[in-house]
Amino acid sequence: MPAVKDIMTKEVVTINSDKTVFEAAELMSAKNLGCVIVLIKAFPVGIITERDIVRRIVAKRASLDVKVTEIMTKTLITVEPETSLKDAARIMSTNKIRRLPVLKNNQLVGIVVASDFVRNVGKKTTTEEILDALGRYPAGPSV
Repeated sequence: MPAVKDIMTKEVVTINSDKTVFEAAELMSAKNLGCVIVLIKAFPVGIITERDIVRRIVAKRASLDVKVTEIMTKTLITVEPETSLKDAARIMSTNKIRRLPVLKNNQLVGIVVASDFVRNVGKKTTTEEILDALGRYPAGPSV
């Protein structure tokens, strides 16, 4: 069964907790991303999304100099690389989230976003590809 590790993005863009919302927005814009993971001493402690910036800063006319820790979503829901795609999708749906950081031994190793599932729908697993390839060749003589 396919796992999170099969579709996750491995190069996760992060920001240190002492940075400002402006710096986060600048980073997200430069990398063309919808979120960044907030770190304290290399440990993920939160996530900031475009939606967070719009709702908690722009809509309230708050300062862009606010620290990322003041507006980040602190309840970071995560999965491990071996988590099945079905379980990951269920976690995202249940918690109404579109981004799911992937941790291994408390280290950030990837992120899965809702569009990753869509991008991978219909892709064959290695096993399916092998079986298809084997099916293309006629069987040899029976012994």
